[in-house]
Amino acid sequence: MSEVPARRAPWYQFRSPDVVFVLLCLLIFPAAKGKMLSDPGLGWHLRNIDAMRAAGGWLTVDPFTQPRDGVHQPWRTNQWLGELPFWLGERWAGMEGIAAVATVIIAFTLRCVYTSLLRDGLPWPLAAAWLCVAAVGTNCSWIARPNLFTMLFVFIAARLCGQFHLGRVSWRTMLWLCPLFAIWANTHGGFIAGFIVLAVALLAETLLAMHPFQSEIRECARRRWVVLAFLSGGAFLATLVNPYGWSLYPWVFSLLGDSYFMKLHFEWKPTPFNEPGGYQFAFLILLLPLTLGLSKRKPSLVDLLLAVAWLHFALTGFRYFPLWVLVAVPVMARSSLGIPLIERFFESLRNATKEGQGTAPARRFVGVWTASAAALLIGGTTLIQGQYARLLPEMIPTAALDELLKRHAQRPSAVVFHSYDWGGYLTWHGWKPSGASLLNWIDDRNEVQGRIHVEEYFSIRDTQPGWEEKLDRDRVELICIEAGSPLARRLQKIAAGIAAGGGVRRQEGEWQWHLVYSDEKIDLDKGEIHGTVILERHLDSPP
Repeated sequence: MSEVPARRAPWYQFRSPDVVFVLLCLLIFPAAKGKMLSDPGLGWHLRNIDAMRAAGGWLTVDPFTQPRDGVHQPWRTNQWLGELPFWLGERWAGMEGIAAVATVIIAFTLRCVYTSLLRDGLPWPLAAAWLCVAAVGTNCSWIARPNLFTMLFVFIAARLCGQFHLGRVSWRTMLWLCPLFAIWANTHGGFIAGFIVLAVALLAETLLAMHPFQSEIRECARRRWVVLAFLSGGAFLATLVNPYGWSLYPWVFSLLGDSYFMKLHFEWKPTPFNEPGGYQFAFLILLLPLTLGLSKRKPSLVDLLLAVAWLHFALTGFRYFPLWVLVAVPVMARSSLGIPLIERFFESLRNATKEGQGTAPARRFVGVWTASAAALLIGGTTLIQGQYARLLPEMIPTAALDELLKRHAQRPSAVVFHSYDWGGYLTWHGWKPSGASLLNWIDDRNEVQGRIHVEEYFSIRDTQPGWEEKLDRDRVELICIEAGSPLARRLQKIAAGIAAGGGVRRQEGEWQWHLVYSDEKIDLDKGEIHGTVILERHLDSPP
C-alpha cells in the first residue's frame, strides 16, 4: 500500500515559525528600554530623510555639522532605504515606533534562520535550541540602525549560495540576488559583505573544479562557477542602481580602508573576549569545531569556507560577529543532526515533531500570522508612545543634552562643542529643515568628519596645547562634555577662578566660562567622576 502524500498546510494555520516570531518580538522589544535606541548615530539616520525631503533629493553635502572655513563637508545618503522604515516608525509612534520597527526586522531575521533549519530536516525542538544560540550571538547588534538589514541580507545570500551548491535551488532562483544587491546598496554600506559571500562561494567551486579524481564533481563545480561568476557581475551592476552610481564604492571604502577609524571604535576592534560577558562569544566560537568534530555529517565546502571566512572577520572586528553567527549557526545546526547522541534522541520523535504530523513543511516566505503580529506590534505602539522607550543615560545623557538644546534655542547662533557620541542626539532633536538649527561640532560619521577633525576633537577634550585657540577660532560659546574629561575639569577650575587667567581672554570685555549645569557624581571607591557639565560664555566681539 502506497504512502499518502503529506498534505500542504493551509495558509491560515498558525505554525511554529509564527510562534517563534511572536516570542522573539516579546523578547526583543524590551531592549527599547536599554541599548536599542542608544546608538550615537540614530539621530542623523532619522534626520537624513528630513534633510532629503527639504533638499528635494539625495544629499551630496553635510547639513548637520558646523562648516569648516565656511565649507560644508561631502556627505552621501546612500543608506536612505534602510533609514526610511525607522523614520516612518518615528513618525508613527516616536521612539516606541522606532523600537517596534527594529524588533520586527530582528525577529524576522531570526525567524528566517528557524524556518531554514526546519526545511533542512531539523526537529523543531532542535531548531529552536539553535535559534536560541543565534539570538544570543546576535544580541550585541539589536540596535535600531540600517545595519540590521545587512544581517538579514548576509543570511539570505549565504543560504542561497549554500543551497545552490547542493543543487537545491536553481540558477534562476539565484538571479534574485541581483535585485537583493540593488536594494542592499541603497540600504547599508554593508552590501560589500554580499560580495564576500559570493567570493567565498566562487573559491569553493574553484577548488572543486580542480578535483583530481572525480570528473562529475569537476563538471558540476565548473557549471556552478560560471553561474556564480556571471551572478557576481550582475550583482555589481545592480549595486550601481543607487543615487551616486559608481562613486558609492570609493565613498564606502573611504571608511573601511582607513586603519585609524578601524581602531577608533569598539565595534571595529577584535571581539572582546576579556570583557564582562565575553565568555559567551568564546563559547559560540568553540561550538563550531566541537560540533563539526563530533558529527558524522560533514558540511559542504561552501558552507565550511563561509563559516571559516566569517570567523576570521569576527575575530578581527566585533562588528562582524553577528554576521558570523548567522552564517555559522545553520552549518552547526545541520551538523548536530549527525552527532550520535542527538541523532538517537530524536530518531523516535522525528516524524511527530517536524512541522506537524502528516503536514508538509511550510514553504511560505512569511506567514499571515507573522505579518499580522508585526502589524499589531507596530500599530500598538501608539498606545504606549512616550511611555516605554528610553535611552541609556550612561551613553546618551538626555537630561543634560535637553538642557543644552534649551540654552541653544535662546542663542541659536551659538556654536556648540560636545562629546563625540552626542552629535547624533543633538542632530535628532536640534536640527531643523528650515529656520534656526543646532549644528553639531562632531558626530560618529567618520567619513564626513575626517581624521584631522576627529583628532582635533580629542586634542580639545584632552586640553592638549592649543585647545583654547581652537575653541576661540570656532567661536564656541556652549560646551557640553563628560564631567570627568580634562576639558571639563580645566574649564570648571577657570569658571571657579582657581586657575587665574587660564583660558580667560580680554577684548572689549571678559570672555569667561561659566558653569550652568552639572549632574556630576564622584565614585569614591573607584576614583571616577561621572555625569555631564555644561559651560557657556558670551562672545560679544571677534578675537
